[in-house]
Amino acid sequence: MFGLFRKSEEVEVGEKIKINCLNPDSIQAAIDRLEKRRREVDQKAASLVRLLTQLGLERARDIVPIDTGVAQASIIGYIDEAEGIGIIRAGGYCKYIEFGTGVKGAAGKHPSAEYMAIMGWAYNVGATIFTTKDGREGWFYPADDGTWKFTEGMPSRPFMYETAQYLRKEAKRLAKEAFMDG
Repeated sequence: MFGLFRKSEEVEVGEKIKINCLNPDSIQAAIDRLEKRRREVDQKAASLVRLLTQLGLERARDIVPIDTGVAQASIIGYIDEAEGIGIIRAGGYCKYIEFGTGVKGAAGKHPSAEYMAIMGWAYNVGATIFTTKDGREGWFYPADDGTWKFTEGMPSRPFMYETAQYLRKEAKRLAKEAFMDG
């Protein structure tokens, strides 16, 4: 989880291990206890990643604006076992919902300029296809009923950004619960 914990954070968990450095059995016992603890930590971390991925998937699906259900259905979550990370992906036209489009998108920008830059998102205001007689900039698109509709775009509705903010808060709380076992 990027940005959740600082490297310098040290937490004492579990029992203290005492070693008699002159006794090979004592050293081996300490190694065995550390190995056991490492396996426990790995299992807890994997469980935490699964839990956060599921929570994020549910959250994103709950808060994405629903019109036809296509955007909601395109949100998937899975675990990359090789990397040990959870991935939540929103496909289809979700990027337009997240960042907004056109004049309205530029007026109601996404809350994270950094995220917009990472994604290479730009509002091409002024590069519109059509300007109406009353000065509105936008474009026409074919509607499902066979007619053409005019739009000035739509404002950002950053459901994935909000999901990430939610997971940041939950990750700290859940990690403390998972790893603080005495």
